[in-house]
Formats: sequence, C-alpha cells, structure tokens
Amino acid sequence: MDLTPLIKTKSDTTGPVASLNILFATSEIAPYTKTGGLADVSAALPAALAQRGHNVSIITPLYGGVDPEALRLSRRLYPLEVPRKGLKGSKLEANLWEGRTPNGVRIFFVECDEMFGHEDPYGYNGDSVEENAQRFAFFARAIVEFARMPSQQLDIVQCNDWHTALAPVYARHFYGKELEETSFVLTIHNLAFQGAFDDKQFAATGLPKTKFFNKGGDLRGDDGKGVNYLRAGLRYADQITTVSPTYAEEITEDSRSFGLGETLRGSSDILSGILNGVDYNIWSPDTDREIEVRYDENSLNGKRRNKADLQHAYELPIRPMLPLLGFVGRLTDQKGLDLLLPVLRAKLETFSTDREGFQVVFLGEGSGEYKKALEKLQKDFPRRVGVRVGYEERLAHQIQAGADILLVPSAFEPCGLTQIYALRYGTLPLVHATGGLVDTVKDSDDDGTGFTFDEFSEEALSATIDRAMASFKQPRRWRPMMVRAMNQDFSWTESARSYERVFIEATEQID
Repeated sequence: MDLTPLIKTKSDTTGPVASLNILFATSEIAPYTKTGGLADVSAALPAALAQRGHNVSIITPLYGGVDPEALRLSRRLYPLEVPRKGLKGSKLEANLWEGRTPNGVRIFFVECDEMFGHEDPYGYNGDSVEENAQRFAFFARAIVEFARMPSQQLDIVQCNDWHTALAPVYARHFYGKELEETSFVLTIHNLAFQGAFDDKQFAATGLPKTKFFNKGGDLRGDDGKGVNYLRAGLRYADQITTVSPTYAEEITEDSRSFGLGETLRGSSDILSGILNGVDYNIWSPDTDREIEVRYDENSLNGKRRNKADLQHAYELPIRPMLPLLGFVGRLTDQKGLDLLLPVLRAKLETFSTDREGFQVVFLGEGSGEYKKALEKLQKDFPRRVGVRVGYEERLAHQIQAGADILLVPSAFEPCGLTQIYALRYGTLPLVHATGGLVDTVKDSDDDGTGFTFDEFSEEALSATIDRAMASFKQPRRWRPMMVRAMNQDFSWTESARSYERVFIEATEQID
C-alpha cells in the first residue's frame, strides 16, 4: 500500500480548508484517565485539529479518581439536566467542570457520582460490567444535551467507540430538527468492543421499543439479538471512520467484523480509514524525559546506554551484543500472546550459553492466565526473561528506547501505537501484517523498517524472529534500518487533515 498520503512532511504547513466548531466526545483521555490507546488519541487529535484553526472542545466523564480542584477546573453555574427517557421523562443532573488540557484544548468533564463515581472507567475491577449500559447511555445523552446548549452551535460531534455511539441516535430521534446543522462522525477504535448487552439492558437507553428493539430494530445486533450500542451509532452517524486504511477494509469482511459485517458493508460509502498519529513531543528519543539518555539517528550510542539501563531495570545481565526483545501491551489473545509465549519458550530452551539467543522483557496487564504463564517463563529463564505486570508509563518509554526489537504479533490490530513509537526510537517492530501494523511497518531488504509475517501461526512468527535475529548480527544492514525507521513521520498533522476532509463531507461543504 502506498502510504504517501498518510505521511506528513515537516515542511507541510497547508492551512485548514474551513474553520469548524468541533466537539470531541470520549470515555477516556490522557493524562486524566487512561486504559489504552484511545486516551492518547483523545489528547492528541483535538490538539492537532485546534492547531489547524478549528474551534475544538472535548467532553468526557469525571471519574472518581479525577479531582476537579486539583486540576483547577471551573464548575459551570448551572448543571446539565440529562433526560433518562423520552423528552420529558425523569432527569438526572450532572455538573459540568471546564478546564484546559496540557495541549491547551478546552475540556468539559461530566460529573455524576451515580454514574461515574468510581475510579475504574468501565467497571472491570469489581463493578458490574452490565452497569455500563446505563452509564454510557447516560453519557451519550449528556453529550447531546451539551450540544443543544445555545453557546455551542456545533458543526461536528466526533464520537469515539461504543461508549458515545448512542449520541447520534438520541440527536436524530429526539432533536432531528433542532440539531439538523450538527453532523455526527463516529470513529471505531476497536470493533471487538461494541457495547453489546443482553435484552434486559435495553431499558437503560430510554428509547422506544417499537423502533429500536423489536424485530429489525436499530439497537439489535446484525443477528437480530441482544442490544448493540455501536451498531445503532453506525446506522445513525453521518460519517464513519476507523483508525487505519487496512482496518477499514478488513472490518467489512464477515470473518473480521465481529458480527457487524452487514451493517458496515451497508455503510461503506461513508466509511474511511485514517491512520492514527503520534505526539512526538512525548514519544521521541531526542526529547524524552523518561529515558536514561536522549539520542537521535546521529547519536545511536545513546540507545546502547538505554539498553543497559533497561536490562538493569529488569535485573538481566548487561549484554550489549545480545538482541533485546520488548513487549508492551495488554496480555490478551488479540495481542498474539497465544502464539508468542510457546514460540519464545521453545527458542529459549535451545540456548546453551548466556551469550547466544536473546533476552526479552514484558510490560502489560490483562488475562490472569497469561500473567501466570509469563511469571513461569521468567522463573524458568531468569537471566533471559523480565516481566512487569501492570502499566508504568516511564517503563513503557524505557522499553521503546532500550529494546532492539518490539514484538507486536497481534491477531488483529486496528492501528496500534506502540509500533509507531518504536519506529521513532530505532526499535525495529516485528509485527503480524494486519490492520495498522501493515500500514506502518515495511518489511524489505532495500527499504524496510521492521519485520512482518502474513500467516498468523507459530511457525510464521518463529521464522520471523529468526530473520530478525540474523539481521541484528549484520550491523551494515541493521543500522540503516534503524535510521530509516527513525526518519518515518507519523505525526498528527496529516491525520488531522484527513479528519478535516471527513468533517467537511459530513457537513456537506464539499462540492
């Protein structure tokens, strides 16, 4: 695939084609609340759009762990009244807190302890996951009520994932005439998560059964069963985007659509893939404050010192000539752990001395099964394997700077950010050729920036690790690959330009 349209050049200063009033709706945003890549996108994309001259605001829940006073937020004088059913049914009040993100974008937090009082955004750590049906139906309705405020006059509401997907449904069903000048764009960050609930959770939406829940209703799944927030949003959005061009193609296939292939194929004329960008103010080795030694493509000895620092952090022997592999991500099947762990164990069992083979470090949280498997791997190979369960931002940066190869063998990957970070740090990604991974990593003897494998199998992954190990032993090949990787530019400016074009299509401003 030709990535030229997706890659920004540093001299590109073309201004926006129109100035738009945009509301960016998200369930999480760094640095306030973060469980994954959505939080990073929510911080960076609105800032990039604002830099292109648009008037951008962000709206997100105020979870229990966020202290508005510590953030010096200002509380709006009048609360937001959010209907629970219909137009005149019972209403629940939510306080609005206003501030600015570290990037200078205006942000509004929706405070409602009944819905968002605990620290865990999605209730996975002890709270009932079924409560999410009520919590995020409420948030979607709050988005619409905020959009109706006379001070807003919005051109675009950009909704992100299933947590906000009901917003266009509420807007069109209850306020079609009033909000006819406001367009709704729905971005899919990971189709595997759809806000799918059992039938009894339909009542949480406050929508009429006849239109939305009976046979063929918009809130049913493609199979006519259950409640599906994302499907409803897809049917009511003016434009749909997802986070890489290849993923946009993949999700229309039944085998990769997680049950929404029919809906997505029916929306193919408004579906586009826009590659996520990276904030190089945060993720770049020449400015990174989280790493031991800063470096760039002209001072790669600094990477060696970061490698030694990473080995020390994981209590591994300092072996500068031994390849150091890194993994940063959720410990799940999606991330390819079911392939990776047996492949690594088989290889580690063949090494007879400390000076052959490789070392590997892990950082992530997720499945208890994989936690135990990793801890067993570390116990069996303590001088080769380092494991840190959980997520530590500083350590994530240290792995990017200190590892030689980043392992991203995902079964599917909408976009992926870790491999894009790795490129800038000269840490060559080893990836399964799917979704955004194939859009960002090139495997080639002449102009490659990493290593890819097509078939999702242990054999293919094992062979690709062997190829990478062989390349590492050839400095005349390895160093140019590092430099090419570090010179790739996936900053947010071009991605913001692409969103801009979608927004204009949504508002019918394009001839």
